[in-house]
Amino acid sequence: MHEPQSAAGVPLVGDVIAGKYRIDSVLGEGGMGIVYEAEHVILRQRVAIKALLPGAAVSSEVIERFSFEASTVARITSEHVVRVMDAGTLPNGSPYLVMEYLAGCDLDTLLARRGPLPPDEVADIALQALEALAHAHAAGIIHRDLKPANLFQANAPANRKIIKLLDFGISKSLGAAPDDDRVFGSPVYMSPEQLEKDAAVDLRTDLWSLGVVMYELLCGAPPFGGELVELLGAIRRAEPVPPNARDPRIPAGLSDVVLRCLLRDRSARWPSAVELAAALVPYGTGKWADALERVARALSLAQPVRTARRYESFENALQALEGRSFRAGEGAYESPIIVGRQSKLPLTATWTETLLPAPAEAAELAVTCLPPSSIDEPPPKPPALRLLLVDDSPIARAVHGDLLRRAGFDVRAAGSPSEVDAALEEYRPHLVLMDVMMPGLNGDVLCRRIKARFKATVPVVLLSDLPREELVERAEQAGADGYVAKPSAAGSGELIEYVRNVCAIAYSPEDLP
Repeated sequence: MHEPQSAAGVPLVGDVIAGKYRIDSVLGEGGMGIVYEAEHVILRQRVAIKALLPGAAVSSEVIERFSFEASTVARITSEHVVRVMDAGTLPNGSPYLVMEYLAGCDLDTLLARRGPLPPDEVADIALQALEALAHAHAAGIIHRDLKPANLFQANAPANRKIIKLLDFGISKSLGAAPDDDRVFGSPVYMSPEQLEKDAAVDLRTDLWSLGVVMYELLCGAPPFGGELVELLGAIRRAEPVPPNARDPRIPAGLSDVVLRCLLRDRSARWPSAVELAAALVPYGTGKWADALERVARALSLAQPVRTARRYESFENALQALEGRSFRAGEGAYESPIIVGRQSKLPLTATWTETLLPAPAEAAELAVTCLPPSSIDEPPPKPPALRLLLVDDSPIARAVHGDLLRRAGFDVRAAGSPSEVDAALEEYRPHLVLMDVMMPGLNGDVLCRRIKARFKATVPVVLLSDLPREELVERAEQAGADGYVAKPSAAGSGELIEYVRNVCAIAYSPEDLP
């Protein structure tokens, strides 16, 4: 099957993507992206494909956000979040996502068709949206663009209707740094903090937006309106008219629940999805009352926010450091790394992006999706990264092992093939540091054996006092991922900095001691 493309590089109806997804129609198109209806030609399964338009001003940041959306949705397991099934790259280089195909309509369309919805139906919709948000918040993600167009009422088996949360394209990790001076979101549904440059957002930002959605579904119009300048001023300063003042049929209690979502003081809003869900249950039809238990269970499993791995393999991480230097104490020297030649990722990382935040900054990043009363609690300390030190010299194992342990790493030393095999099986190191000049333990052969056994998942770095040119040759022959000189007494900090910074890009920075 071939993959014909239009002159602009946009897939056409009838084209086959990745040899298995046939484009049947265009479901929607915006300034940056396009969504297709397609069919898996082998499984005969209907899917939706979201792709970036090649003609749009697509920057590396846009592509990174697109990839972030894919990884974000893929790790959220809720029936109320649209499911991502596959991802890839079109022949023109644009990324795409393959998602479950939904039949039905979004709430924007539903509101246009029916007008204001009954209060109990609105409560049911909000409970389902909260279940989706609870799973997102538990995964450390703020949606930041909750609105009727991103809440889809899908047709489900047994003539059921179910709400699905869509479009995590501008979602953000909890505790991540502000987006410089940029503002993200849809103005009508944005919280006051989203309007401020450099302002941090948290889970209560999503609850504000859900409050605006509920208000609009109940009253037929959002609480704040007008032209952009007037709208932004109203969000910052105006008090919304209570929903039950607009429509007396809306229960006063439900009106109060919605208004609490719209308090500018975040500490006065509902603290988390579970409290808001508990307040909404009495006003629903009862069909989604058990959503409260699922929301609570999802939030109870929340973990401290962690930085995602930046690279899919150690080889890619090494390539990102090619040609760079780094500091050890007051000195700086060229990064002693051999780079694999088959890397799939470009050289995009900057050195500062790999460093662990200073302790004061790290405390600010320890934000979870739990209520504010729990945010100040320090996150549990992660297990130390495991290093396997292979050397036939007992003195070298003792000296280098003690150096790395004092730096906070979990180190196991091995001086024979059997000890290496046992450590690989039982200890499963994150990084292997291996001397290549071991008469009774051939480093070249052992390195190739480790790489063949564990593919790219266990990186191996040669630790040797050979001359650089000879070490480069031995490392290439052994298939090692990198090499570093054995430190002198004065240069012990260089080894620590090398190990720390290689691990920072191969794993999560929070894992570092």
